[in-house]
Amino acid sequence: MKRLKFIQSVFVAVIIVCMSSCEKFSLLKDAKTEHNPAGYQLLDKTMWEYLSENNFHENDSTNIGLYGRAVEQAGLRSLFDDNNVNLTVIIPQNASLKTFINNLGYSNIGDVPPIVLKNFLLNTIIDTRVRSFDLNIGQTNSYPSLSGDSLYLRRTASSSDEYILTVNASQTSNSQSTGVRSQNLEFKNGVAHVVKMVTHYIASTSFPDKPDESAVGYLTDTLYVSKDTYLGNGARKSTNFGSEDMITSKLANETGVNISYAKKMLVQLPVKAPTYAGGRIGSVKLEVYINKIEVSSRDSYVNFYECNNDDFNEMAVNWGNAPAFGSVPIGGLDAKGKLNTWQKVDISSHYISYLEQGKTFINIGAYTVADNGISFRSKEFNNGKFKSRIIMYNPGISILSPENINTVEVPLNSKVKVLTLDDLRFKGTDDKNISYAVTTLPQKGFLVINSLPATVNTSFTQEQIRKGVVKYLYNDDIAAADAFSLEARDFQGGIYDQIINMAVAIK
Repeated sequence: MKRLKFIQSVFVAVIIVCMSSCEKFSLLKDAKTEHNPAGYQLLDKTMWEYLSENNFHENDSTNIGLYGRAVEQAGLRSLFDDNNVNLTVIIPQNASLKTFINNLGYSNIGDVPPIVLKNFLLNTIIDTRVRSFDLNIGQTNSYPSLSGDSLYLRRTASSSDEYILTVNASQTSNSQSTGVRSQNLEFKNGVAHVVKMVTHYIASTSFPDKPDESAVGYLTDTLYVSKDTYLGNGARKSTNFGSEDMITSKLANETGVNISYAKKMLVQLPVKAPTYAGGRIGSVKLEVYINKIEVSSRDSYVNFYECNNDDFNEMAVNWGNAPAFGSVPIGGLDAKGKLNTWQKVDISSHYISYLEQGKTFINIGAYTVADNGISFRSKEFNNGKFKSRIIMYNPGISILSPENINTVEVPLNSKVKVLTLDDLRFKGTDDKNISYAVTTLPQKGFLVINSLPATVNTSFTQEQIRKGVVKYLYNDDIAAADAFSLEARDFQGGIYDQIINMAVAIK
């Protein structure tokens, strides 16, 4: 009898273990998590131990070794090796991270200043463990990142997959969303999710008010698009759409069965000095004509990107050979309710920079932030009646005056200072209508907007200062003074008549 009871107990225990294991297996199966090479026991390792082993996974298929090297370059090894933390980390795959670094102007991870890389990496780390099954279906949660910004995790489901995890899919930010390819990789000190595309926090901002052009009395010049097309991915990756009468943008990071729905708009426009009297540029607007919105009830926001300055053949370009898109939007528009209308996107700082560098054309691309197709008329339609164009405006009379221009005080221990309206603030119109163009860069640190280093002519708005995405990063260990300068512009193209000199003190 005792032997029978013992056998029954063992049988029950086996059933329980089996049910638990099957349930776990089912979960991982539903999550479509990529398997790690046999032998890995991730729960026995810290994130650093895993990222750095086998010479940063030099010869295996994990495809995340570059991220480990980035962690080392950023001086974050101790964080990733700390048994007393419980993190969630978003890890981009090698190719995506390399492209991102190249788009910042650096050839290799080792060339990126550690403070810049550290601030960026902290943008995609949160101080709590979040797995796909910690979220309900349809739930999107916002978490404060270690950089002081925000990171969004969203769980959705399909008929075959209950655990689809997406990073930075949120209508309260303009971040590029990306799907998770390998999820719930659990370590001693946290959980990691591997994504195909680099993503980081980009604060959602309001569109500036439209100026009354007749009241301001602008002088203008108009330049028309020279090449326009769209690019299709998946089964259409090698297809050219140069002769189409509309150019379409849609979510560019569609994967799996939806990959062939991904579309990116691409246009090339000339860069020339204005011919109106005086020749000074107040603002430059890209104007496009919206002719189609696939689903009017969905998010209709379109981000515009500066693309590599490579010439392309309009009748041969495709997804595979097109100029690479930049990492951060240079502008955007909301197409909702604007069917069959002209809409403008401010590209002033980028156009002026190209003009100063002597470049003769600019490539601009676009795609939506959500799964909704937005189309614009191309030059092939109706003899070019609605083709895209650039309009240059001379400066109007500025309506701005300074309220706060104070020394930016940076703590030496953190080396990071988030600019506030106490540091810099102009008045005369709403925050969304005031922008600042960088005229000289700091010499001992970096000015970053949405985690990306600014260059000369980079612009940001006063609203972005209010939202905390404009920062100064100090790049030394010994306190020393620094400075940078700005030009203040209003939404009507007016330019404040004095350069703003911002002093930086390290304390």
